[in-house]
Amino acid sequence: MQVIGLHTRLKTGREADYDRIHAVLSPEHEQALRDSGVHSWHIWRDGLDLFHTVVCDDWADMESSMARLALTARWHEVIHPLLDMSVSQRGPLPLVWQLPETAQRHAS
Repeated sequence: MQVIGLHTRLKTGREADYDRIHAVLSPEHEQALRDSGVHSWHIWRDGLDLFHTVVCDDWADMESSMARLALTARWHEVIHPLLDMSVSQRGPLPLVWQLPETAQRHAS
């Protein structure tokens, strides 16, 4: 299982469009993501900056699986005009630090 961080940036003035599009993702799209090994995908927005965390079986396999679907091409036609692709991260961000998991839980 992988946890992936991504960063994308919206074009100025496209915030409401982005929020509206993501308010309800089609069941077909959600199922395609699940079928490709995605367990969860969260997006936070700070102004124009979007921060994503994706938990999936394998990022490369997921991308390959999704790329074969006509659904993905249609999605890109909708979403890419909203994004500033020149500054958006095209792949996973490098992990800098994480809180280590404890080997044992301490009794209270």
